[in-house]
Amino acid sequence: MQSEADKLRQALELYREGDLTRGEMLLEAIDLDALEPELRVEAHYLWGLLLARRNDPLEAAHHFQTCIRLDQRFFPALDAWGNVLANLGDSRGAIEKYKRALAVTAPAQSAHILNNYGHVLMRAGYPLRAMQKFREAFKREGKNADAAYMTGLSYLKLKRPRGAQKWMLTAIELQPENARNHVGLGNAYLAARRYVQAQSEYKTALELDPACADAHYNWAVSLAEQEEYAKAVRHCKAGLRIDPDGFELLAQQAFCLRRMGAYDAALQAGRRMRQVMERGGNPERKAEFKDVLAANEAASLRALGRNLQARTRLLEQLRDARDPSPHTVAELRYLDQRRLESARRFELTLNVRFPRQAFQDEETQLPQRYTRTYWVIAETLKEARRIVRELEPTDAELRFDPDVQSGEKLSDVDQGVLERSPAIPED
Repeated sequence: MQSEADKLRQALELYREGDLTRGEMLLEAIDLDALEPELRVEAHYLWGLLLARRNDPLEAAHHFQTCIRLDQRFFPALDAWGNVLANLGDSRGAIEKYKRALAVTAPAQSAHILNNYGHVLMRAGYPLRAMQKFREAFKREGKNADAAYMTGLSYLKLKRPRGAQKWMLTAIELQPENARNHVGLGNAYLAARRYVQAQSEYKTALELDPACADAHYNWAVSLAEQEEYAKAVRHCKAGLRIDPDGFELLAQQAFCLRRMGAYDAALQAGRRMRQVMERGGNPERKAEFKDVLAANEAASLRALGRNLQARTRLLEQLRDARDPSPHTVAELRYLDQRRLESARRFELTLNVRFPRQAFQDEETQLPQRYTRTYWVIAETLKEARRIVRELEPTDAELRFDPDVQSGEKLSDVDQGVLERSPAIPED
């Protein structure tokens, strides 16, 4: 008769083979109380991994939590629990689990935890802190090409191309056949405006992996920066043949078409991009590219003399977006361009709250209660507040903090919002 430990070993083999249904059925048949304490922890850990792969994150988290109740120093469960929370968008919860895992893990076993920690910080918009985690991961595991690549990507986010080049070259030394690493080095050269070297790396990436749509996208970006828009569009189309859900490629195509004066074609590419984003694509980049899309659509509409439609599109993006939307902010300021003889730069923080019923009825990515900070050029504080109110949801209740920072008087400046922070949820 098969023992409970034998069933657990068989379930592990099924998991490794990708037979998740049979693996879960076997786990359900195990009498967990009959297992030794260490094996009981392993059983819950395996069950959690299996459920995470089956896209059942809450049940997976429950099993990882059970692991920690049974053994508080079982760091693989803390790491996996953090990964589940990160995928659910709970950055703070994920970071807390990674910190607990690092506290009970030997340095030689912690590189992958630091890597996961860095990814969460990067997604949350903290590239400097992320870079520190990736560098520490590489220090603890010197052959870790992923840590080298992510360190290079962090330097790119920080607009430090020389550091990015160094780390991307390290990643290539460790994994010379990885197309991603060559795209990363190409992007580092692109950030330094070394276009010939950048395009050489994109070419190498495509030779290694003809299905590398990212190489086509970044090659198109490098061509667009040199105003070679027709060539850039050709690379966008080549990338879309590889990845029909590559909304980034459509965004670049729309931009190039607009710069070529093909405004209707640019708007058509934007509509297609919106459809693609609704059905799929990289979820981590959607917020960034929704901002790019709104700004590009508005610029095309403005060029066609449809200023009211352009302004409406920009306000829709700003009122719905949780992120800062810098491209949309800049386009709105340009559209509303008003030169002031003298003005001040105001820093305003406001608290936003949706009435419960309105929040439940509204399809929004915004939290029900949040704070946001704006930096505005205006003649008076009253005018600055009016400008800010227009950029927030019309059915939300707004309350400005009484503490307002204002700078010295400025001469001959354009009125409008310079920048805004993300919407920070209130606890």
